[in-house]
Amino acid sequence: MHVTLQTVAEKAGVSASTASRALAGSGGVSAETTERVLQIAKELGYVPRKYHRKTKKLQTKNVVVLSNRKHHLLNNPFYSQVVSGIESVLSEHGCQLVYKTLAGDETDDPAAVEAQVAEQDGIILVGYEIDRELIRSISRRQVPFVLVDNDALDLHVNCVVNEDQAAAQRMVRHLIDLGHRRIAFLGGPAEHASFTQRYRGYLQALAEAGLDVDRDLVAFCSPRFRIDDGQRAAHELLTRARLRPTALFAANDGLAIGAVRAAQALGLDVPGDLSVAGFDDIEAARLITPPLTTVRVFKFEMGVEAGMRLIHIMRGTVNKPLKLVLPTEIVYRESTAKP
Repeated sequence: MHVTLQTVAEKAGVSASTASRALAGSGGVSAETTERVLQIAKELGYVPRKYHRKTKKLQTKNVVVLSNRKHHLLNNPFYSQVVSGIESVLSEHGCQLVYKTLAGDETDDPAAVEAQVAEQDGIILVGYEIDRELIRSISRRQVPFVLVDNDALDLHVNCVVNEDQAAAQRMVRHLIDLGHRRIAFLGGPAEHASFTQRYRGYLQALAEAGLDVDRDLVAFCSPRFRIDDGQRAAHELLTRARLRPTALFAANDGLAIGAVRAAQALGLDVPGDLSVAGFDDIEAARLITPPLTTVRVFKFEMGVEAGMRLIHIMRGTVNKPLKLVLPTEIVYRESTAKP
């Protein structure tokens, strides 16, 4: 049998990113879980991939991981795993990491920020809220940098993103294949490129199936898109709709978990009365009742790829910007069923 990281993760009852961090010893995993993952990997004869096997260590470089304060990088269930991937690569190559967050408002001093980043050997900018003018400024200063979860649209820069639209389309198609025809959508801020792509995937799947879009079944959470935001939006959607949906697709797992709570608070059974699907496959997705059907995003691997790309840029081996689109996979759990 061919043993993969996913095989080890499933056997250990953890996500692939958690298993990867445990095997790499990069932190963020309990001692008990790490021991279990290592033991299972040993029993199965799994040999972890060495992302850095083809590159030599750099001389010590100063790299800043820059984000908007809204993310709270190390506590966010999505971005904390991205950061772990970044750390696993850059620390192995002798880079000194510094974390800097922006307020994302008028209190940020653009000149001060630019001066600070100009002194770095490399920069990884995480998330969609990074100001486009700051990206342009960094590019003009020719400081090596990579964007994560942000393609900056027309700026033609090095970035690592997910196949958001295609993955969302597949998820909605799954709901349609189950027999659902009234499918709601719960999204986030329009300026968030990933959410916009996921909404387009939803629309595309409906169009391909010949289904009309009922605007009563579409809601957006802005500026926040956490569990409680999803719960409020889903409650409003489910109570205002003339004909209640039989399924709901949320643009991230936090919103989906909120939708499950809203449905249950209204006395609806999930998935008996309402199927709910999410996106990202954060740790909580498999822990809620019922466990959430979702799109698995390889968050740790996003960080790894961003780190490796930055190393190649700092080495001078990159000739032109690259938009790296990572694959995803649907994880079928118990929150979706036939209507």
